[in-house]
Formats: sequence, C-alpha cells, structure tokens
Amino acid sequence: MAQENTNATEGYQMKTGWGTIAMLISATGMGLVPLFSRWATRTDMFDGTLGLNAGDSIGALMACGRMGMGVLFFVILMVATHKVKTFKELKLTPAIALGGLMIGMSLACYVTSTLLTTVANAVLFIYTGPVICVLAARIFRKEPMSGLQWICLLVVFIGMLFGEGLLGFGVGGQFFGLDFSLETSTPEFPQKGVGDAFGLLSGLFYGLSMFFNGYRKDADTTARGVWNFIFAVLGAGLITIILNSLGSQPGMENWALAVHFTTFNWIGAVLLWIICGPIALGFLLVAGRNLPAADYGTIAYWEVPVAIFVGLVVFGEALTVNTIIGGLMIIAGGAIPSVKGMVAERKAKQQQEIAENLTARIAEQEGIEGL
Repeated sequence: MAQENTNATEGYQMKTGWGTIAMLISATGMGLVPLFSRWATRTDMFDGTLGLNAGDSIGALMACGRMGMGVLFFVILMVATHKVKTFKELKLTPAIALGGLMIGMSLACYVTSTLLTTVANAVLFIYTGPVICVLAARIFRKEPMSGLQWICLLVVFIGMLFGEGLLGFGVGGQFFGLDFSLETSTPEFPQKGVGDAFGLLSGLFYGLSMFFNGYRKDADTTARGVWNFIFAVLGAGLITIILNSLGSQPGMENWALAVHFTTFNWIGAVLLWIICGPIALGFLLVAGRNLPAADYGTIAYWEVPVAIFVGLVVFGEALTVNTIIGGLMIIAGGAIPSVKGMVAERKAKQQQEIAENLTARIAEQEGIEGL
C-alpha cells in the first residue's frame, strides 16, 4: 500500500516506463502480504481450520517486523544518500508522526484481518482508505468535494455491502436482495466477523495515514520515511499490545501471543518482512520519483487483484458474483478520481507543449520577417 507520492526533484526527468514497472513490482509485493502472513502463522499454511502457531494477535506482531524492516531500509538509504544532516534538520511535526502511526496501525489490523477472514474481504476493506482520506480532507481541511467524488463515495459504500454479502444476488433467499444478517463465522474462519471488523479498521487507518501524509509535502522523502516508519513500528506495536492484553480476559485466551513457530513459519515471516518490506518499499520510492501522482495512485490498485489471486489460487477461496461486483465497485470508486486526474494532467501537459511549440514558431517566424 502506497503512503504518499514522492515528487520528482526539480530538473529531474521522470522515466515513466521504469516508474510503471517499479510501481507494479511494489504493488505485487504488497499484494503478497496475505500469502506470507498465513505462511508465517498457520499450523498448516493451506488449511485455516487447524489454527495458528501463535495467538490471534500474531498478525499485529508480524506487522511490527515488517515496519521494523522499513526503518532499517530507510536508515540505510539515508546514510547511503548522505541525508543524515537532512534528517536531523527535519522538524518532526504531528502530521509526520500521525502519518506513520496510522500506517502502522493499518497494517497491523490488515495482517490480522488476513488471518481471520477471506483474503478478498481483507484487501477490499483496506482499499476503502482512499475514499476515507477524501472524506477526512473534506471534514477537517474543508477541501471541496466534486459531484464525482460524492458518487465514488457512495459506490464504495455499496461495494462494501456487496463484498460482505449484505446486498446482491441470492441474498436473503431472493434473486436480488438486502439482508443485514452478517455471516460472522464459517468453518474455516470461525472469527470471520472479527476479521472483517479489522479489515474495516485497516481501511480507516490507511485513509487517515494518507490524510496526514497530505501535510508537509516539503519534507525530504528519505528523512520523512525514517520518521514515518519509526512511528509505524510504534503504531503496530500499540495494536499488538492491546490485542495481546485481551488474552488475559476470561474466554479470550486465544488473543495471547503464545508464539510457537516452526522453521517453515519463520521462513514465511522473513519473506513477509523482506519482500513486503525493503523490496516493495524500495520500488515504491522509484515509482514515486518517476510517475505523476495520479498514475502512481491508480497503479497501486494492482495490489487488489494480486491479493485476490492469492486467495483464489493458493488458498482455494471461492469468489462469489457479489464479491466480484463489490470488488470492482470499491476499486472503481477509489481509482476513478485518480484516473480523471491522470487524464486531466496529461491533457494539460499536451496543451502546454502545443502552446510552447506555437510560441516558438511565432518567434521563429517573426525572426525571419525581421531579416
């Protein structure tokens, strides 16, 4: 999941082809989170009914490891690019701290969700984040919302109803119906309702992270990245502590960590921390430097089909018609404003090029006539 766009520095010529490839690699790495999270925690990677080799709060702890790798990556990058002084001079503001804290809490809830509900539900719920960001900007920054953005907000909400099976074909025993009786438990996911709730929380925190990252655009990306991931570790750690503490409550012992990983689990954990950490983050930086914001945000949605593909092919999770419709609506509701911005940006660039060429030709013609 992309945290913020990194604008190209002044005078730098963006390589959009390389940026597109980098963004696809990064989004693919992010989309593999469900694969590695289940690999790292399940007693049997392919059979969720056998439970986890740890307590249910293990997902949040896995997020701590991933964010910790993010800190290590950005510190190494900061030293390699000689930006230690820039980091020391960067003023730490609430927006920078909260942006990191929220993304850490988001990933902690997301990984927990991938362990307790279907991959499709987990990834679709977290991608309500961009719409939540727009809504937060409207409420707190008084940014205007166009009619298209309001429509997209409604589309995402309806998509969530489809994705959760509350609206759609065959719902409530009707050809097409609405039924608010949530399916909170299945044989493979006995805590499905809890997992869905964590998915919604991950989307909320993701949207708030994007909202806070909308401030301090002047901050150097690498220096800010160090602070973001330090606070991301704190955010994921906070969720881990809260969930683990639930294990002391009668009847909720399953939330206590009680880690007893096998070698196979540890391999999955390391792959999660590295592939979804430094590798995905590194290509994310490359993409941010070489792509306009709209392109960057739109291609990030590649994470959704990657994650759903993992659920379908690797874990054999069936995709219903309602889930597909809901997924398409959530993706469309989040991506359409970015696509519109991308088209408008390219149109403006073309008009600018035409104006510059016309100005040059007029100047050339006047020079000829002056002879």
